[in-house]
Amino acid sequence: MSEIKVSVIIPVYQVEAYLERAVDSALAQTLEEKEIILVDDGSPDGSPEICDRYARQYPQLIRVIHKENEGLGLARNAGAQAARGEYLAFLDSDDTVEPQMYQEMYEKAREGDYDIVMCDVNILYVEEDRSVISVSYPREEIDPGDYIARGNNITYSVNKLFKRAIWQENRYQRMLFEDIALIPALVSRYPHMGYVKKPFYNYYRRSNTISTSQVGAMVDIVKAYREFLEECSPDFREEAVYCAARQILWNMTDSRRLFQADFVDFLQEYKRYFLMNPYLKKDKKTGKLLDFLDREVIPDTFICVHILREIPQGYRDSLREHFPQSRLLEAGEEILKTLPLPPSVQEAVERGNFSYAEEYAALYLLKQEGGLVVFPEYRVKLPLKALRMNRVFFGFEDQESVSAGCFGALREHYVIQALLDTYWEKNIFNQALLPLGERIRDFLMVHFGLQANGRNQLLQKEVQVYLPSILSYDMQDGENCCSYAGYPVPRGYQLVSDGALRLWSERLMENWNLYKRERDSRGPAGKQSLQEPVSGGSLREQQIEERARQVAELYESSTCWKITRPLRALGKWLGR
Repeated sequence: MSEIKVSVIIPVYQVEAYLERAVDSALAQTLEEKEIILVDDGSPDGSPEICDRYARQYPQLIRVIHKENEGLGLARNAGAQAARGEYLAFLDSDDTVEPQMYQEMYEKAREGDYDIVMCDVNILYVEEDRSVISVSYPREEIDPGDYIARGNNITYSVNKLFKRAIWQENRYQRMLFEDIALIPALVSRYPHMGYVKKPFYNYYRRSNTISTSQVGAMVDIVKAYREFLEECSPDFREEAVYCAARQILWNMTDSRRLFQADFVDFLQEYKRYFLMNPYLKKDKKTGKLLDFLDREVIPDTFICVHILREIPQGYRDSLREHFPQSRLLEAGEEILKTLPLPPSVQEAVERGNFSYAEEYAALYLLKQEGGLVVFPEYRVKLPLKALRMNRVFFGFEDQESVSAGCFGALREHYVIQALLDTYWEKNIFNQALLPLGERIRDFLMVHFGLQANGRNQLLQKEVQVYLPSILSYDMQDGENCCSYAGYPVPRGYQLVSDGALRLWSERLMENWNLYKRERDSRGPAGKQSLQEPVSGGSLREQQIEERARQVAELYESSTCWKITRPLRALGKWLGR
């Protein structure tokens, strides 16, 4: 091959089911002067063998790079560094391209000596068996500023053709959402762009990919937007901020609500950019993002006090998995030398009651720093991120008890300060060295009207108290944020207290009975419908009717109902 016009770079990792389809679509390109670089990113499946087979079959067209696993961005970097083409294109190994894509885009690039040429994207929703064409821009002639501010597919690497010289000066970072961090910034720095208004790229969107899953590493998306704003051209700063604002609002309110607090931290970091942006002032819909600028969120800090004991490895593992960028503030016995110690805490230390001292120290650090207190015997999960949107929160352990294993608050929150003040008073908690959970429960009952019933409660629009299944025990319902792991249990089992188990049993029977009541009301004519409150009934009766309707509407569509449906059908059959 005398001249290579386009180098097609395909990063490969665990895609043996799709790789051949992707490579075949690259081979089928009408552009003859091309090379295909397969970058095996240490894939543990059969993908490396598929790559080598293609290289043997097409030695003049295909080269293979085998490297250790470092992620998508660094695999693309390796391909770009090895490329010899005048222009570079990136193809994800589970997608395909139309046969004319690189021929027409190359011709467009040469026609205007463009730095970057883009096309439209055909998004195929695999599980839904449907497709949507995402049009990148309404006109063939691109206004760079307008495209950055309002265009589509700006973050995609795969629908673009780049001059190879661009990749001599730029690199992807090792992170998720490496496209968001780099590609929009490149567009702003290389605004001489061409556009082929055809859906050449076929993006297969699946629900089980890293970009569509909820994992702790997805917090990289906040880092990606930070890199975008820092690296974009100053000439298009206002357009870039508006572009980021549009995408961030969608992420916060639709796609990745779990990471709302992380986005709020980011927005406040760049508050001046968003408040002064002229596009946001005119766009009322996207301008709703500004409402988050004054929102206080609990700091992304974990507080762990451990006096004369080590933090278990499982504690650190769960933090690394679900909160890789969070700060861990840990304190051992040395913390007692730096804090003002009430007499009861001094007495507890002398008696060797270090758990009492740990609880006081954790409260004190929480007041100073703000964050999430999680004691060593608890394990965190990703949904805990959502609780940072509270001002202060606690959780029930069972119907009557409040857990002190995991709770959180804003820095200098008055509730935490008031709890600390109780350590200096003459009361039964200090005289008997009672645990913090009892102190919190009684404090909330006296000052905030907490009802000891194990239910979710928002007290005076300030203090959130959660169910036992949120902060104490994992019922495998997808809602658990933190659970007790102080005792080993057999694999496949969950640890739960008698009180919590009794509470869940009563709650389950209550909902089941309400459901049966509503179901029976929808029977043959003559039975009263519960669509309207019972005429003349008391307020309590009407509340029960309303609760019955709510349960009935949710019950049959619930996961529990769907999972147990085959068992119930089998039970009916055996009953015959």
